[in-house]
Amino acid sequence: MAASKKLGPRVTVQFGTGPVQRQGASKVQYVYMLKSVAEKLGFKSVPNAQVTRKAPKGGKGKETKVAVRGSVGAKHIKVPMPGTNSSAAAKKGASVKYLSIPVPANANITTIKKFLSGAGKKPTSFVSPNGRTYTLDDSK
Repeated sequence: MAASKKLGPRVTVQFGTGPVQRQGASKVQYVYMLKSVAEKLGFKSVPNAQVTRKAPKGGKGKETKVAVRGSVGAKHIKVPMPGTNSSAAAKKGASVKYLSIPVPANANITTIKKFLSGAGKKPTSFVSPNGRTYTLDDSK
């Protein structure tokens, strides 16, 4: 078997700017990404991200807090590396390098745009999971 390449440490980042309303309850969403990617884009990590799990239906037990380590069915978007964009790369004849960022499975384009607008180094565009490129201009 081939040896797997280790990508490095991961951090938990809050997805979006605030809690997400779901079925009457307010829940915060998190994404689990590479620390190097979070630092390049200027995302703030959440050191002890926890979610609350409900007690079993039998009534015995109580709510428990569980650490966040990724999500089921997460998608990935691609963001051009900060400092490069397609027009500058095209002038130089180089290809654009992209960073892969995980997003929750239920994320739509507007929530992804809000999430990326909270980055310290705001990207100019992103490529959605279906391959379409969206710009992050505030004018539109």
